[in-house]
Amino acid sequence: MLRRVTALLSVVALVLCIVMALHSIRGTAMIGCGAGSSCDRVLSGRWSSVLGIIPVAALATGVYLAILLCLFFVKDRELSPIIWKMLLVFGGAIVGSAIWFFILQKWVIGSFCKYCMTAHSIGIVVAALLSVQAHKNCPHKLNPLLFVAGLLLAGCLAGIQLLTTPRTAYDEGAAGYSLPVLNAEEAPVMGRKDAPWQISLMFDYQCSHCRNIHIAAKKLVEKHPDIAFVLTPCPLSYACNPYVAVKGKDQFAGSCELARLALAVWLTKPDKFDEFDEWLFTADDPSKGWYPRTVEEATAKASDILGGEQALLDAAHNAQISSLFSKSFDLFGRTTQEGKNGIPRLVYGSKWIIPEIDTPDGLLEILNTVFEIPAGN
Repeated sequence: MLRRVTALLSVVALVLCIVMALHSIRGTAMIGCGAGSSCDRVLSGRWSSVLGIIPVAALATGVYLAILLCLFFVKDRELSPIIWKMLLVFGGAIVGSAIWFFILQKWVIGSFCKYCMTAHSIGIVVAALLSVQAHKNCPHKLNPLLFVAGLLLAGCLAGIQLLTTPRTAYDEGAAGYSLPVLNAEEAPVMGRKDAPWQISLMFDYQCSHCRNIHIAAKKLVEKHPDIAFVLTPCPLSYACNPYVAVKGKDQFAGSCELARLALAVWLTKPDKFDEFDEWLFTADDPSKGWYPRTVEEATAKASDILGGEQALLDAAHNAQISSLFSKSFDLFGRTTQEGKNGIPRLVYGSKWIIPEIDTPDGLLEILNTVFEIPAGN
């Protein structure tokens, strides 16, 4: 009975791993995992592969296939002792990998992938069932060491990733002409308005990638005042963005309203914009990590800043906001190629990049490499 349950759970985990591996190879979107979402950040990020080539999910697929194959031959009396020992090693590797990728998602990436966490949870149950059955069918004093050997294999995977995973990663593109970006007079600016190097930063207030680059960009302009970012809100909700396909549930429902509220504050009380912009990105729960602000609480906050609901209503319906949205979406459409519609997106001159960074230095490195922007003062 336990063997059947173990096999069934292994099949479920196998299917999940195959789906995630295909996502990594093809770069296609997964259901409920749109561009800019937490799970997309995990599945499409640089930690989702080994040596930048082999999807981690593909390695897990191999492990679950091996487990199912072993369970098929486990009744063979001659092979049984060897097979149970192998299964203990696989169980240890699954648990060790689950621990490693939880650490990555919690403290390095800062986002959780529901597909990954489901696969890891099932894997831990499979490892526990394998351990119980191995000790029952093939008791041996070395069994715990075999499980530890599996943990060490997972540790080797973690070590390889730590040594070979680059500090930064990005997709890039270019047009044959200078792109029509917003200037410092048309949109909010992070940094000096007269900075010689002004890069357009397209973002969504519900995007975890965008939160990270916001934090890095703010620290960067403090250290390098010759660089500034023109903040270009670009909601990924199909409710207002004509370049986002209407398909299933709107993963970024409410993003249009959040961006409109932020721009209303900027137009009416520009000295309060930085405070409101930062507030929108700083909701945090110690147990769950970062989460987007709701439209309701953002409306209440903006209303308080502007002095009442009527003042907010008047500001939110300013024609300048619609004009800014129109230009932002046009830029989004011009810089979306081969289905790569992710954000945050940095645009300068005729080039754009969709970066994945953790630090201000990593962001500066990308700006130097792609946009040829000097290190600054």
